[in-house]
Amino acid sequence: MSNLLDYLAWRGDLTFDKDPFNSIDALILSCLSYVNFDKVVPSKGRGRVTIEKASEKFFAIHSEEELAQDKSFINFAPGMLKALGKSERFKGAYLQNYADDTDISRQIQFAAIEIITSDGISFISFRGTDDTVVGWKEDFNLSFMTVPAEDEASLYLKKVMKGRLDKVRLGGHSKGGHLAIYAAVTASSDISDRIEQIYNFDGPGFNHEVMQTENFRYIQPKIIKVIPETSIIGRLLENTTEPIVIKSTELGILQHDPMSWQMEGKNFETCLSTNRISDLFDDTMTGWLSEMTFEDRKLFVDELFSVFEASGCEYLSTMTKVGVKGTRAMIERMHQIRNDSGAKVRTLVKMFFVNFNVLRDSVVKERIEEHKEKIALAANKKKQE
Repeated sequence: MSNLLDYLAWRGDLTFDKDPFNSIDALILSCLSYVNFDKVVPSKGRGRVTIEKASEKFFAIHSEEELAQDKSFINFAPGMLKALGKSERFKGAYLQNYADDTDISRQIQFAAIEIITSDGISFISFRGTDDTVVGWKEDFNLSFMTVPAEDEASLYLKKVMKGRLDKVRLGGHSKGGHLAIYAAVTASSDISDRIEQIYNFDGPGFNHEVMQTENFRYIQPKIIKVIPETSIIGRLLENTTEPIVIKSTELGILQHDPMSWQMEGKNFETCLSTNRISDLFDDTMTGWLSEMTFEDRKLFVDELFSVFEASGCEYLSTMTKVGVKGTRAMIERMHQIRNDSGAKVRTLVKMFFVNFNVLRDSVVKERIEEHKEKIALAANKKKQE
């Protein structure tokens, strides 16, 4: 089994003229926007820098000790940047038009960067959310509102591509994949005509109304969506296209981490379908959202995340290990919710924890059986010898 860093180690010496751009390259560039390129990559119209030079500059500013303080799943991004800076495939790619507008008080979390690879086609990478409770709440907010980052993504694409005639690829992981599609849907025809592909890596879909527009139907064939077996964020709202389902070494919501996604050579290791947890979440949320007004959805999301916040955990991924104190606080908060959304909140929270444990136990059992089978085969082989 291999991941993104293994891909770079094994295939990073192959330039794009020897091995054309593929979906794993798109995932790498989609995740590159997780790096804080402040004071490293120029903003719009202020020049460009190669990935090799950007890596050197970034690590001259940020120490390994500082980077180690990041406990979110996106903490792999700086290490990936270093690997890219040493690979023949990516080190000469240019980075430009860096934008970062993150202001919690204004509820804006937006960042994007343009990467020009050696095949001459730009890739615009939109930053997604990390696994903080605040970040995941923004993904759920997409069910009832246009978040400020969507408007920022639309404006960014228009500004960057204004007056240009070259082709472009768009992509992002998590919310970043959603933003890539939104920017394409709201783009003028002279820009959307030049979009080669749009990559959505486990990002939310869209409301039915958006998917019925003429602009969406035009760009839909260009969308490539990839989700892990236990996709949660990637199952929010309606799928923009039939997704490619891939294997992960993690369990439950931890599969949202792209470093856990498995690859074989230059292809993802695929599955036939999503698993029962992802399907149960999708069926439940789809049914509920179809019955709710936008006001009901807002209340539901606020109440749901008030329970998660009560745990005291900053990151949603750590909630599978929440202690007695945190669990008690979550249960107490659930009992305080007396409105119509209370039952739904309790159902979803219980679904999250119970199903995670069920999946974990079943996978552990499966791995034990596989191990026993290997031992038996080895013993039988030795006996025959």
